[in-house]
Amino acid sequence: MSKLVKIQKPKFIDDLEDINNMYEEIIIADKIQNKLIENITIEDKKDVGITIDSCIFRNVIFNKCSFKNVDLLDAKFENCDLSNSNFSGGSIHRVEFINCKLLGATFDESNLKDVLFQKVLGKYSNFSFAKFKSVNIIECNFQEGIFQQVKNEKIVLKDTDLTNSYFNKTSLDKIDLTTCEISGIDLEIDDIGGAIVTAIQALDLTRMMRLVITC
Repeated sequence: MSKLVKIQKPKFIDDLEDINNMYEEIIIADKIQNKLIENITIEDKKDVGITIDSCIFRNVIFNKCSFKNVDLLDAKFENCDLSNSNFSGGSIHRVEFINCKLLGATFDESNLKDVLFQKVLGKYSNFSFAKFKSVNIIECNFQEGIFQQVKNEKIVLKDTDLTNSYFNKTSLDKIDLTTCEISGIDLEIDDIGGAIVTAIQALDLTRMMRLVITC
């Protein structure tokens, strides 16, 4: 059974501020700090290098939003739709994504430290060339996700669907996959070395070796 990595939780002040002026505080702002943002739709927010610090987003829909090179610190996203959002090149530290949609979201070349993904629908998301340090991925769906050349340090994958996902040149050494669905996973033989798998999973992975198994 996968043992979760100990991660730092987001830190917030006692009294987060509500949003009073959507345009000034969200749309044109280059820094969003100490805010509680609930039950709204944020559209066409496209910023490079924006800072989001000590914020809780709850029941928020992000439509056509891009946060390239974001500095995302001490944040929690609950029941949010971040589908197709772009976090490329971002620094993501002490952040939780809980019961969120991340369909097609992009995190390539981002740095993720002390991050929780729980009950996330993240099909087709892209983490190529990202760096993971102290990341828990629990009860998520990352079918057909891309994890190409990811650097892993203290990552746990638990009860997560990785069907047809792409892990080429991403080492899974010492990572416990026994509670995950890995049918059709695309990786190289060297990538899977040292991974912890069930007997059935191991049999499925023999396809990479082009073995013909007979009775």
